[in-house]
Amino acid sequence: MMKKFDYRFDAGPLGSADELAGEWDEGNCRRAVQLYLFSMRGEFLEPDRVLCPEIFNQTGIFVIDVDQQFDFERLNNGDVIFAERLKDGRGVEINCGRATFSSSDDYVISLHTALYTGHKSREIWHATAIEGSSCYWNTQRFLEFYRPVAAKRLLSALS
Repeated sequence: MMKKFDYRFDAGPLGSADELAGEWDEGNCRRAVQLYLFSMRGEFLEPDRVLCPEIFNQTGIFVIDVDQQFDFERLNNGDVIFAERLKDGRGVEINCGRATFSSSDDYVISLHTALYTGHKSREIWHATAIEGSSCYWNTQRFLEFYRPVAAKRLLSALS
């Protein structure tokens, strides 16, 4: 079971493994990626490697690229999912598609990150404003609020 923490948009990745292993109670989806990889694999990602657009453009390898059909069956535990937000916490539809951004980097920065766990009924672990915390979701709930556009495998890129 991963650490439960409150969601805060501006509480991004931490600067050291000691800070990440220490006492804190707020974070965002990027810190969730950093924590998951650290907790599950013992690998610390520096903030610049986990923030967008770097994590999308440079860190790891694409398992599913933006021009491919997204398929959860292709993912392994620890793969990072990049997704457009479809609805806010009240269920109101929002448009966060590529066409709404002036640059590719702005679009990539807007993408939500979540981790695939592969565990039945709790396949996704992430931190989201929709829940107000870190949480496990099944794929059905995730797809209600987000549209996955790509996935990367970071573990093979850490060595």
